[in-house]
Amino acid sequence: MGNPTVDQPPHEVPLLSPRALGQFFLPVAATHLALTGAILLSWGESLHHHPLFPGSVATVHLYVLGVLTMALIGIALGHLPLWTGIPLPWPGLNPWIRGSLALGALTVFLGVGTNLHPWMLLVASAGVGVACTFFLLQAGVMLFRTTRRNRMIALLWLSWSALLGVFVLGGIFLGEYSHGFLAAYDRFAMVGTHLTWGVFGWAGALLLVMRLTGMQDSVPPIPLWTVIGGWLSMLLVPLALFYPGLDPRWLWPAALPGLAALVALTRISWSHSTRPINPYWRAADLFGAVALLVLMIWPVWPDERWRFLFGLLMLPGWSLSQLFGAYEQMQPGRLELPHMIAHLSSVLLPVAGLFLPWEGSWRAGGGMMVISAALLLTGGRKGRNIR
Repeated sequence: MGNPTVDQPPHEVPLLSPRALGQFFLPVAATHLALTGAILLSWGESLHHHPLFPGSVATVHLYVLGVLTMALIGIALGHLPLWTGIPLPWPGLNPWIRGSLALGALTVFLGVGTNLHPWMLLVASAGVGVACTFFLLQAGVMLFRTTRRNRMIALLWLSWSALLGVFVLGGIFLGEYSHGFLAAYDRFAMVGTHLTWGVFGWAGALLLVMRLTGMQDSVPPIPLWTVIGGWLSMLLVPLALFYPGLDPRWLWPAALPGLAALVALTRISWSHSTRPINPYWRAADLFGAVALLVLMIWPVWPDERWRFLFGLLMLPGWSLSQLFGAYEQMQPGRLELPHMIAHLSSVLLPVAGLFLPWEGSWRAGGGMMVISAALLLTGGRKGRNIR
């Protein structure tokens, strides 16, 4: 298939364009994935000895910015012209987005996880700031100019708005880390909002749009209530965190509409699929289901391990499996069985280390993540476009 034009509907193009794949998902995201695995391999179980251990926060941001956000921005820039019918306003900004985000991810890690923060966090703020600003500007212009008013565009607006909120909160956190101006309660509420908007808003909405446009021969109907549910939780979760106090049980009713929307959209992707569901997406759904169960257990059984378990299941489990599923959908056969084993092991070994006295489990999981990244870069060459 040749290069698609912006007039083609989403179902007539590969899920990931070759340009987005080459510029964003490979090799930059894979390199950051290898670095994340190397940190797990080096620091091991010390990453969860304290709830806010700087190394844990730094490693999470290395993954979230360098792998997840890098890949999602690549997907969005490769497909927004197809989803909106509007060409990229300033494609020359793309290398700046890629380079600035890579620099920002590395310097956030160094600034938070080491003693180099007096100037590293300034570089991190500039790098992430340039990348997010340039991406939000391009994506916002395209979403504003499009004449399409379907519910997929509404989900894209949800994702765009969530990223804007995460970006603003992230800037506040960098200042807080340097100057310590937030009270403990405000920090708790803002961290909760930051995570919720990031995982369920920015990443969740875009991952589901990506999946809905990649598994079917046509985009299936998206119920209106799923869009409303996503926006409702975006508004209610900050209220639940800031108003009642530190009782996390208020999060249940606040997060329920958005969680139900994501579950419903996942079910739609299953029921309307006209292609075999690849094992990465099956694994993503399993990780996501267990993560939601953990989210319900934590408030009534307050154990710090549940929080770490939720993070492991949602970040390297759910989100990374979704991304690998998209990649496998575009190039069947490139991510072969060894990669699947390495990826699942990189999630399950640290999970086991939370509950079992296996001192090397976290390190082994990090080693498997490095192998997964290497296979992503050098694995099967016989992959081909799905069309």
